[in-house]
Amino acid sequence: MATGTKEAADGNAAAEGETAAANAELGKLRWRCRRGMKELDVLLERYVDAHFCAASNADQEAFRQLLDTQDTVIYAYCLGQEPPPDRFAGLIERITANSAAVDSAVPWDC
Repeated sequence: MATGTKEAADGNAAAEGETAAANAELGKLRWRCRRGMKELDVLLERYVDAHFCAASNADQEAFRQLLDTQDTVIYAYCLGQEPPPDRFAGLIERITANSAAVDSAVPWDC
């Protein structure tokens, strides 16, 4: 095998490995979004599916930390019943904005 071809193959293998690792992490995050409160499950899973991959590293880490928070506390943040800490404020806003955009697009008279 020529050197250039081997390097290209090694590069493809590395990219496939990164993709597999990213997919595995997304699967774990989706699993962690299953909280026991259906409403919260939907909010968090929608965020993961629609925004997590494009989020900054800081936002991704904040989301991982948010998942370590108790369900009732996250739910209170999302409903505006309790102000989130500064490190979660923007994230909670994006999670709930995503839900509002999806809900307004859903034809409820199906």
